[in-house]
Amino acid sequence: MSQYNLYPDIVCKQQNCGRERICGDTFMMRRMAEGTLCVLSDGLGHGVKANVLSTLTASIIVNFDYHHQDIGSLAKLIIKSLPVCSVRKISYSTFTMLYFSHSDGKGTIIEFDNPQSFVFRDGRSLEPEWERMEVSVEGRKRPQVIMLARIDLRVGDRVVFVSDGVTQSGLGSDRYPFGWGRERVCAYVERVLSSHPDASSSYIATKVLGQSIRNDDYFTKDDISCGVATIRHTRRLLLCSCPPASAARLPELASMIERFDGERIICGYHLAMSLSQLTGRPIDKDSYSEDSDLQPLWHMQGVDLITESLVTLNKVYDMLQNRESHMVTAGAAAEICNAIDSSDSIEMVLGTDRSTGGIYMVDEYELRRKVMRHIGRLLEQSGKSVIIRYL
Repeated sequence: MSQYNLYPDIVCKQQNCGRERICGDTFMMRRMAEGTLCVLSDGLGHGVKANVLSTLTASIIVNFDYHHQDIGSLAKLIIKSLPVCSVRKISYSTFTMLYFSHSDGKGTIIEFDNPQSFVFRDGRSLEPEWERMEVSVEGRKRPQVIMLARIDLRVGDRVVFVSDGVTQSGLGSDRYPFGWGRERVCAYVERVLSSHPDASSSYIATKVLGQSIRNDDYFTKDDISCGVATIRHTRRLLLCSCPPASAARLPELASMIERFDGERIICGYHLAMSLSQLTGRPIDKDSYSEDSDLQPLWHMQGVDLITESLVTLNKVYDMLQNRESHMVTAGAAAEICNAIDSSDSIEMVLGTDRSTGGIYMVDEYELRRKVMRHIGRLLEQSGKSVIIRYL
């Protein structure tokens, strides 16, 4: 497995200020082929106004074109783009950016007026080297300061980033008159990792958020946000459907499935039978289906799952769109949904055969490819990395 076959599992947990009905902090994430970008922005004040300002900042950042551009230069451009309070002469929002490169495993952290982020390795705090960049902005007497750190991330590393609602929680209390503080937050995360070395991003973020709320005696004085990125190996899924454009390309598909480093699913018995005849591996069929709407599952050596095609894919698409309304937890569609949920990167291989089996099959193949593309777009919207190949 390549040392760069890594994936940042990122989660952000938030709590509104006091009785506010909307959070003034905004978290956004964007997964691209070349890397994963996330941003936590803290709007000035709290409530609706703060949310609008932080959403504007986060949206500017995640929608930049990052292709072939230096992320440090982009951060400077972002600073110049942020609106400024006409009275207080300060930016309407602050932010923390984390960019993880899929090609080389490098992480880049960029901060503007947010608390300094934490990096943990083997359960202990690891202080990266920070570079200070000054940006001159028209209308301001002083240059704006951006802090940037670059670090080679490994499996098991964690990056924790917070809004000042975390570090300032408990401010004015007998226990923390000056707030919880960065050092105490760091020590707290180290204790969590000491007792739970394999803790998920969600668990760590929830623990930090919960302690921050307790520090404020359960009535928060600011919006509180904690994001955690845990670096782990990428969990990959291969979904194949429809025969290739020509029989001559079937060995290419068989080799692709054989070499794939992850879970492998074939949607379509005709394609599976063609691969079985090519490889000499028999197909075994379950005696019954746990989903009364669908056919039983098939199994073949070298493939984790074989299902019926169009009806199953349609149900998968429907289940992904409407999870709450589906009670089915077993059967072909549920198995595919479970595989999708547990995967970070989904690669779809769609055969482009337009001749096998007559007009009926050609029409079904086209419908199948269409449903697969719809599933791909849906997964991209949910933050999955999706690659579609045609064969």
